[in-house]
Amino acid sequence: MLGYGELYINTPVPFGLDVNNRWITTYFRRAFSVPSAAAVQALSFQVNYDDGFIAYLNGVEVARVNMPAGPVVWGTSAVNILEGGVYAEIPLTIPPGVLQDGVNLLAIELHQRGPTSSDLVWDAELSSVALAITRGPYLQSANPGGITVRWRTNVAASTRLDHGAVPGSYDVSITDPALVTEHEVVLTGFAPGTSRAYAVGTTAGLLTPADASYAFKLPPAAGAAVPVRAWIVGDSGLDNVQSRAVRDRFEAYAANHPPDFWLMLGDNAYGAGTDTDYQTGCFGVFPRAMRQWPLFSTRGNHDLLYAGAGNDYYDLFTLPASGPTTGVVSGSEAFYSFDWGPVHFIGLDSEGTDRTHGGPMLQWLRLDLAATTAEWVVAFWHHPPYTKGTHDSDNPLDSEGKMTDMRTRVLRILDSTGVDLVLCGHSHVYERSYLLNGHYGLSTTLTPGMKLDAGDGRPDGSGAYQKAHHGQQPFEGAVYAVAGSSAQLGSVTALPCMVTSLSAAGSMVLDVQGSRLEARFLDAAGAVRDSFAIVKGGSSVGVPPRAPELRLALASPQPSAGAVTFEAELPQATNASLEILDASGRRLGTLFTGSQPAGTRRVVWRGAAGRGRPAGPGVYFAVLRAQGELRVQRVVLVR
Repeated sequence: MLGYGELYINTPVPFGLDVNNRWITTYFRRAFSVPSAAAVQALSFQVNYDDGFIAYLNGVEVARVNMPAGPVVWGTSAVNILEGGVYAEIPLTIPPGVLQDGVNLLAIELHQRGPTSSDLVWDAELSSVALAITRGPYLQSANPGGITVRWRTNVAASTRLDHGAVPGSYDVSITDPALVTEHEVVLTGFAPGTSRAYAVGTTAGLLTPADASYAFKLPPAAGAAVPVRAWIVGDSGLDNVQSRAVRDRFEAYAANHPPDFWLMLGDNAYGAGTDTDYQTGCFGVFPRAMRQWPLFSTRGNHDLLYAGAGNDYYDLFTLPASGPTTGVVSGSEAFYSFDWGPVHFIGLDSEGTDRTHGGPMLQWLRLDLAATTAEWVVAFWHHPPYTKGTHDSDNPLDSEGKMTDMRTRVLRILDSTGVDLVLCGHSHVYERSYLLNGHYGLSTTLTPGMKLDAGDGRPDGSGAYQKAHHGQQPFEGAVYAVAGSSAQLGSVTALPCMVTSLSAAGSMVLDVQGSRLEARFLDAAGAVRDSFAIVKGGSSVGVPPRAPELRLALASPQPSAGAVTFEAELPQATNASLEILDASGRRLGTLFTGSQPAGTRRVVWRGAAGRGRPAGPGVYFAVLRAQGELRVQRVVLVR
C-alpha cells in the first residue's frame, strides 16, 4: 500500500516540502511480463485509490476515474474528494494489440483533489481472468421485423452475435469492437414469424454453445390468424424452491408446445430490485426461458429505481417504447403495447406513472385502444383492481391507493372500448373473476347485472363465456386474473366477483386460436387448478341492454376519401367537446364544444386541417371529452 496520511500505508510516498502545498500528481510505473498475449482473454483491475487516476498500458490510456475529460497535466486536480480504504473493480478499455508478448508497462498518474489534501492512497492488482457471460443472453422488444438480444460479461469486451437457420450454422455475424460489459444487439430486417438460431460472444470467438435453446422466433404480422401461446408469471423475483418448481412444471407442461413469449407482472426481483437482486431472483432463475422466449414485463413496487446508469428495472430491460412496435408508440418504457398475431397486449405501469385521466399514460391508452383492430385485447399491470389476498383492493390506503386508481379510472376506459382479459400480480395468490362489466367500486357494490355471465367460464364446467361480437366491442365485459404466486404465497378470502380464489403457487398459460381464448392456472406440482375460456361471435347471452353511457361510435365511412361522420352519445346535458387530432396529438379542428344537450349528435368532419386546408392521407383521431372522461375513435384518410 503506497501513500501517506493513513495508518494502513505500508510504503510512504513523498508529497513535497510544504504540507499546505502538496504535489497534485504522483506517478507510478510497473513492468510485467506476459508469455502469450493471445492467450489472455480479459484483464481484471482491482484498485484502492485516493482521489483520482488515469491508467496507461504501453502508453495507451485504458482507464480514467474521477478525472476531468480532455488533456491532463501535472497540476490537474481530481474532480471530487474520494477516500481510499476499499477496493473497486475498474473496467479497462484495452484496444486489440496493445497487450504484447513479453514485457509490458502499466503506468499510473494519481491526482489529488487539491494541494492541501491530507492523504494519498494507491494499491492495485492487475490479473488475467477468463472472459465469461454472467447474465443472459435474453430476448427483448420482439416485433414482426426484429428483436433485441442482450447479455452481460464479467469484464469489458467486444460484441459479436451470429445467427443462422440452424444451431452452429450461422450465415450472419454482427460485431462491435467497443469494449463493454453490457452487450445489446438490435436485429432488424426480418420477415414476420422468422425463426433463427443464434450465438453470442466477442470478436475473438463465440461464448455460447450451438444449442437449440439459443434461438428466437419473431411475432407474426399484426392481425395474422395464427395460434398464440403466452406464459405469465407474477411476483416471481426470488430464487427459491417455489419459483424453481413453478418454472420446471411449466417447462414440462409446455415441452411439446412452448410459448411464443412470456410476461412478468412485476416484483420481478426481491427485495428492492437492485442489480444483485435481479441477478439472483430473475436472471438466475430463468436462464433458459430468457434466451429462447421474448420477455415483456411491467414494473412492481419492489422494482425500485436508482440513480445512475445500468442498475435498475429500466436499465436492465429494453421495452418497446419508441422502436418498432405494432401499437401506438408511447415514448415510455413504463407503458407500451405490442401485437402478437390476433392479440393486442397493453402493458401499463401502476407503480410509478401518473394514473390520472389527464396524465400521459391514460391519454396514450385511449389512443392505443382506438387504433388497434385486433380480434383480442389483453392488458397487464402490477396492482390488481380486485383482490383479497396479501393485499386488499377494498382498502383505499393499501398500496398508496394504486389498486383503487386502476379500478376506478382505468377499468372505465377498458370497458368502454372493449378489453377481454386483465392480468395482474401484487397479491401472492391466484384469483379469477366472472365476466365483468361496470364494477368500479368496493366489493360490496357488485350487482348481479355487473356479471355478464354468472357461470364459471370453464370448458368442462358451465361452459365458455360468450361475447356476441368479434373484435373490440364496448361493454361486453372482461375477465380479471391475479397471478402473483410464482415465488411467494399468502392467504386469500373470496371476493364476490371471483369464481376462484386459491392460495397456491403457480403461473398462467394463455392460448388464443381464432375466436377462442383459453387460460389455465398451472400450479407448482404441474396440475391445472383453474381454467376458463372466452368465445367471440357466438350467442349474445350475457350481454344485457346497455345503460346510457358516454359513447363515440366508429367513424363512417372507414377509411374515407373525404367527409367522415361521427355519432356521439351524451348520457346527460353537459359541457363536451369533439376534436380531431393528428397522430402526434396536434389538434386540427373542433367539431363542437361547450354546453351540449343529452342524447345523440351526428357531426361531419370534411377532412380539413385548419383554414380550409385538406388533411393529408394518414391516421387521425376523434376525441370526445365530457365529465372528465374521454372516448377516442380512429379515422383513416385516403387521398
